[in-house]
Amino acid sequence: MNTAISRLVAATVLATMVCGVGAGYAGGQETPGGAIDQRALFTAVGAMYGLDPDLLAAIARAESGGQVDAVSPAGAQGLMQLMPATAQRFGVDHPFDPVESALGAAQYLDQLRAASPAGGQITDLLAAYNAGEGAVRRFGGIPPYAETRRYVQRVLRYYLLDPPAGLTPSDSSDSSLVPAGSVRSHAVGRTAPTDGERRVLDQLTELQSLRAAALAETPSR
Repeated sequence: MNTAISRLVAATVLATMVCGVGAGYAGGQETPGGAIDQRALFTAVGAMYGLDPDLLAAIARAESGGQVDAVSPAGAQGLMQLMPATAQRFGVDHPFDPVESALGAAQYLDQLRAASPAGGQITDLLAAYNAGEGAVRRFGGIPPYAETRRYVQRVLRYYLLDPPAGLTPSDSSDSSLVPAGSVRSHAVGRTAPTDGERRVLDQLTELQSLRAAALAETPSR
């Protein structure tokens, strides 16, 4: 399927979602019948912007636990936890509408990827989504913020080790979410990762490389 057709199909799916359920979300309230197939949403949005839907699902799981009406202590809103300034930047007028939230997040990731000197390395993209692109530029990669390192590890774990068929409620550690940069992230009480965290990140990095190699060998359909 070529890019143009893929985007047309994705746009059709999104149009159906918007007409069918998008109006059911306003002011953080879900109306009866307002449920949405988040996997279909991420598949469609991913096709539009060339992003892996599993990555979008992993970000949503880490950010909001799949809750479309989530609000962080810093004011980040919706499924993808966009701050108001970020939402406005990408034309998200209704942050609690999951379609708009996913589209805004995808546009943000696409912009971060295009501006990345590393060609869109996944760890840098996630760090920028969490701490802001300025912090990633300033430190030449993942900034030395404990919460950002924890966030990157968490999303990669969901993405590489536990790709969900659907989004599941967040675990108990999500109750410690606090603001960091443009979106919320996990609070941790230390400034350096433990040896165990380093090993996990090293393993995830290796898995990322293996996954990228496997995808590169897969012929395009």
